Amino acid sequence: MPSQPTPARPAPAENDFDVLVVGGGLAGLVAAWNLRSRGFRVGVLEAKDRVGGRLLLQTASGGVTVDGGGSWVGPLHTEVIKLVDQFGLHLVPQHSDGENLLRLNGRTVRYRGDIPRLNPVALIDIGRAMWALDRMARRLGPPPWRQSVTAPLDAQTAGSWMDRHVRTTAGRLVITVAVAASFCCRPEELSLLAFLAHIGGAGGLNSLIAVTDGALAYRIAEGAASLPRRLAEALGPPNVRLNSPVDRIERGAGDVIVHTASGAAYRGRRIVLALDPCTAARISHEPRLPVARIQLQEHYQLGSGIKAHVSYDRPWWRDAGFSGSAVSDTGTTRLTFDVSPPARDGDQAPGVLLALMGVAAIDDPEIMAPHAADERRERVLADLASFFGPQARRPVGYIEQDWSQEQWQSGCLPRLQPGVLSRYHDWLTRPVGPLHWAGTETSYEWEGHMEGAVRSGLRAAAEVAASPA
Repeated sequence: MPSQPTPARPAPAENDFDVLVVGGGLAGLVAAWNLRSRGFRVGVLEAKDRVGGRLLLQTASGGVTVDGGGSWVGPLHTEVIKLVDQFGLHLVPQHSDGENLLRLNGRTVRYRGDIPRLNPVALIDIGRAMWALDRMARRLGPPPWRQSVTAPLDAQTAGSWMDRHVRTTAGRLVITVAVAASFCCRPEELSLLAFLAHIGGAGGLNSLIAVTDGALAYRIAEGAASLPRRLAEALGPPNVRLNSPVDRIERGAGDVIVHTASGAAYRGRRIVLALDPCTAARISHEPRLPVARIQLQEHYQLGSGIKAHVSYDRPWWRDAGFSGSAVSDTGTTRLTFDVSPPARDGDQAPGVLLALMGVAAIDDPEIMAPHAADERRERVLADLASFFGPQARRPVGYIEQDWSQEQWQSGCLPRLQPGVLSRYHDWLTRPVGPLHWAGTETSYEWEGHMEGAVRSGLRAAAEVAASPA
């Protein structure tokens, strides 16, 4: 005989909401803010002691603030830009003046703009690869997808496709860096379908990786985490409950009771779970979720590289004509950017170099372990010195963020192996009774970016608003 749903137990009146949002990241707060503007009484439950999710403002030595999580905004990130304007924040261009560096096969190339000076064979190979990937992504289009179309693409990896179609070391490096930056894994670990969907949702591979007019064009001057903070302030502290990890959800005949690990209970008629599928798997449900949704949560993976911000008294590398951007096929630091704050009132601003270690985390997991922090720092400084000069070894501040060590967070970037997306993609967004799903992973457009998070929150809010009372 099938088990019956556990009767929903009452929650205190102050814990009674029209809609409960589980997760105080950007997606959840956007959903809550939008629903409140529609007249709903909304509560947000956040497990951490802060809002923002994978947006984190860190303070390095000397008082320099940096983005430990998501950072960039592109001109096509229209929903994020609307919120930036609405909450009085400001965008600053990503610094790109000067010469970029490309280190490949032991040789370093200096170049300006988005295209390095390589031999014609390499440039043609890169162009053909990008054209082919963009063409497949356009043909795939946005979901819903037919299984007959997605299954063959999901049965192979981006790496196996690259082995067949990309001939040069430079071409392979472009794809490897693009995959590592977006998925924190190697091409041979990533479903080709997932890579194509990511490309298609961004309007093309160049749009994903370009600084000028691409996804890396701007940063939020006040820090990306300022956006969820402003949203939480607009909702009001009584409606945003921190330190409230949800561990159980009971769906009753009319209402839903949400339980936290501290023993508190909250009631809502509709629930928005603004969590990545990995983190959502930590919550038990009565009655159980559909088997396909459970399997999605079990098979979905998140990767986690380490971001290191290295600060100096000033951006001295600019004096030598460097932009601060470097790409390398070796070392602990494979990708760098100049993320120095803008100068104010004529004062000299500090210099900050961002070192991304996504590929290194895959090549050498041991150096990414917490106990290797000192050695990792020395390697990062050595890499920066090899790019820009010996002065890089004398920073005034150094700070890292490793998302694998963040409590209540399963990781940072989606890491989809073959066979997951074609089977379970519909369940990323399919409501389960009164349960609705949000989070950047649920957005086709700009999945993995802040823009995807905002769009997912707006979609979930629209679903709730259109649902029967």
